[in-house]
Amino acid sequence: MSKQLQNSEVETLPEIAETLPPANHASNKPNGLFQKHHEDAEIIDVDVVLLTNYLRRHHVVVCQEIQKRVRKLTILLSVPMEPDRDWEADWGGLDVVVQKNRMLTAKWKHPIGFSEQNFIHIPTDTTSQLKRLNPDVILSYEMGVRTLLCSAYRLFRSRCRLIMVGNMSEHVESQRGIGRRLLRNIIKRGCDFFTYNGPSCRRYLKSLMISDQKLHHFPYCIDDEAVYRGPRDVPHPTKRKMVYCGSLSSRKGILEFANAARNWCAANPSQTIELSLAGTGDLKPQISDLGSPNFVIKFLGSCDLAGLRSAYQNADLCVFPSLADEWGLVPIEAMASGLPLLGSFYAQSVEAHVVEGETGWVFRPDEHSMIEAAIDRAMKVQPNQLMQMGNAAKAAVSGISPVSSAENMCRLIKRIVSD
Repeated sequence: MSKQLQNSEVETLPEIAETLPPANHASNKPNGLFQKHHEDAEIIDVDVVLLTNYLRRHHVVVCQEIQKRVRKLTILLSVPMEPDRDWEADWGGLDVVVQKNRMLTAKWKHPIGFSEQNFIHIPTDTTSQLKRLNPDVILSYEMGVRTLLCSAYRLFRSRCRLIMVGNMSEHVESQRGIGRRLLRNIIKRGCDFFTYNGPSCRRYLKSLMISDQKLHHFPYCIDDEAVYRGPRDVPHPTKRKMVYCGSLSSRKGILEFANAARNWCAANPSQTIELSLAGTGDLKPQISDLGSPNFVIKFLGSCDLAGLRSAYQNADLCVFPSLADEWGLVPIEAMASGLPLLGSFYAQSVEAHVVEGETGWVFRPDEHSMIEAAIDRAMKVQPNQLMQMGNAAKAAVSGISPVSSAENMCRLIKRIVSD
């Protein structure tokens, strides 16, 4: 999408295949809570509408599984894809409508030392779309204008239930400002339930005085097509092949990590670090300048799913030095591929799944001495032990999948419609 779309309305793109439902659409719905679909699996007899900014691959695969488990799933997107994403929209056959939307941009400056462009979406036709679709359950991502509009609709539809889908962390939200927190305290009154993607998100929602009874776990999933499942070679005793997947940007902390790795290599000339970077960004020239004879830097560019699998296959461990991430998919994809994770304390997926010395190593990326100390711990691990840590990492995330995430959400939907 071109940047000319910023601060302008985005018209609905796909044609709506079905005719509009009649005014008494609710009374025309089949009786009974559960039915069977063509694969003879139990489905919940409800219409669900999910609203979010745009769909990434991990959203798509979960939504495909939810779609199998409810009578109807419609997805309302603010935009087909945000301007800073370097991949094309692919909705995987889901029923998607792109809303009329006002998209604003703002600079997010975090006191930890990075700034990043933020996109704020105001989907202006939310109420009219919900009136047309007449859902039993609404899944609205994040506690912003979108969910506020959904809660306004919910006030006049007593049978409809609203679930706020939370993907946030305390570290990211701590600097968002008092205005946003006040708005969220208003929004929460219109929501029936709240989901959290990890332990930090749950703590943040509880800080808004949301009761445990209204909280439900809806985790991110692993896209199996990004995971390497084959055999691994034993690592070289004096060389570590590290892989980083993500943008080469200030928020991701990769420049600080590369600096620390260069310093460690300078102090340990008999050992070598090979750092492969799967991603693109403005920091590439600065990172490139840090290479040395025993600190080898390889740029893999933007990788598709096959490229990610290859990157994980050829590595001994994965690094994720993010300065702020409300989750972080790369750590769990890498762990599922059999790699120990050298990861940031500020990524919620690291907090949730990495155990120091067992499945990886954790550090604070804003403390250079802590980055070097974590690199040192990883480099001192013997090859066979590193293989054992990789197996433990794989086991730690073995229960994460699109099916398990979808079933978590559908348990909540079933609970709602059964009450």
